[in-house]
Amino acid sequence: MDISYLGVALGLVLLLYPFLIFAHLKIKLSRQLFISISRMILQLSLVGIWLEFLFNQKLWWLTLLWMLVMILTAIFTIKGRLRFQRKILLPVITTALFTSGIIVMPWVLIMIVKPQPLYDPMYVIPIYGMILGNSMNSCALVLERFESGLADNWQAYFTRISLGANLWEGVLPPFRKALHSALLPQLLNTASMGLVSLPGMMTGQILGGASPLVAIKYQMMIMFAIFSAATITDYVAIRLYIVKRFDKYYLPKGER
Repeated sequence: MDISYLGVALGLVLLLYPFLIFAHLKIKLSRQLFISISRMILQLSLVGIWLEFLFNQKLWWLTLLWMLVMILTAIFTIKGRLRFQRKILLPVITTALFTSGIIVMPWVLIMIVKPQPLYDPMYVIPIYGMILGNSMNSCALVLERFESGLADNWQAYFTRISLGANLWEGVLPPFRKALHSALLPQLLNTASMGLVSLPGMMTGQILGGASPLVAIKYQMMIMFAIFSAATITDYVAIRLYIVKRFDKYYLPKGER
């Protein structure tokens, strides 16, 4: 069932509540909310027109080009969000996101979904978007937690090094803690799925008229892919970050 443009406009009325609450509490978020909503409307409208064209064309190079645009946007979004060690972040984030995509996407398309043709953008773009979006958020979180873990515990790190630990042994505790913190929200969301919430892909398919059983299978598939991709992304990102963060003497680069 389609939603009319009037219905979408009436949906905007719901935003009166956050505006009123912000005004009542004197929270300076009204301007940011207005800008965010305006950007969302513009971006989704343009993307909707583009995807309509892309889905009708079914050209492999256009699909690949749009995937490249998506990953470049994700890379610079993460880089803009993180405020530390910015000179070394670009190759770390780029390699991590490309690695997880190259591992997970072919398996999903070839072994599980099997669209015809294999590069059908109607399947490739939504699936990759969900995988990439979750990997992006997890990557930003794990890098931030790892760097803050180092910053808060340099004394413990140097103590381990002075007692004969190598670089890997020195950074392993904050590595474990950062990975745990980054992946825990994903695990909690997965554990509550179905009983507490009906996730986006499943809800969209049901609203689109698909059988709930078919929607459930797709949702299971995407959750397997999302968690695997996020874990791979986080692991690769931290391993590369360690290489670029420390010198051959196990000292933080730029710090003595």
